[in-house]
Amino acid sequence: MTLVRFNNQPALSGLLDQMFFTASRQPGNCETPVNIVNNENAFILEMAVPGYSKEEISINLEQQLLKISAETKENQTDDNKYLRREFSLNGLSRSFTLPKNIDTEKISADFRDGILKITLPRKQEDVIKKEISIS
Repeated sequence: MTLVRFNNQPALSGLLDQMFFTASRQPGNCETPVNIVNNENAFILEMAVPGYSKEEISINLEQQLLKISAETKENQTDDNKYLRREFSLNGLSRSFTLPKNIDTEKISADFRDGILKITLPRKQEDVIKKEISIS
């Protein structure tokens, strides 16, 4: 019997990421969920990082690449003998390529109840209104 792999993920599932954010995930970090909200004046990136403190989270911006990472400071040499261990805080990392119209000087972040919220405001475009006379 031959097993055939089937990709059941919809082809359009990453359309927003492809258009605005090229989401780059590090291997093993697929479990880090992110919501991206498209508001009138900004994008809001919400990332679930339960179990981490504010001091353990790092947000870096280099050119148009936003990198969010977290490393735990707890001792990894655990002497407990687990019967079942379904999670551990080994660290996480996600990267996003930002669109050109993001005002990188006004990016802000807030961390509350295990949710990291990063506000990515859009640049104010100069709207020049000009009346053209007909000759």
